[in-house]
Amino acid sequence: MGWTSFAYNKARHLDWTAEQALTFCQKEFSTNGYHILKFWYQKAQHLTERNVVYLVMRHPDGYHFILIVLVDIVEENIFYKEMDNSMGSVEDKCPIEFLKMLPEAVSVYDAEWRKRVIKNGIVYHNQIADTVQ
Repeated sequence: MGWTSFAYNKARHLDWTAEQALTFCQKEFSTNGYHILKFWYQKAQHLTERNVVYLVMRHPDGYHFILIVLVDIVEENIFYKEMDNSMGSVEDKCPIEFLKMLPEAVSVYDAEWRKRVIKNGIVYHNQIADTVQ
């Protein structure tokens, strides 16, 4: 999967909030029978870093997977790239709790990614007021 982009003037890269990230993800990924079950936002601290979103998704066929979304906002354009846990993403700051919602790993990439996630030990907490995420 490559990068996708479109005009976006709702925030600048370092000002993008968890609420804006969730709204963006709902619009882009909660479609065609896919549903967001859990949301986690890793905010960029420097312009050289990407914003990263971790989503537990329910596939239309009923199984769950984690969607990792890399996001850059540059000059009123949003650029994003999504990948799922089976691809063994470099980004591994996903909450451990999310792994409990998945079936067993089916690829060596996924298994290695899960080991890194567990090692990082990120604990989930709701980042958005007024949601039941």
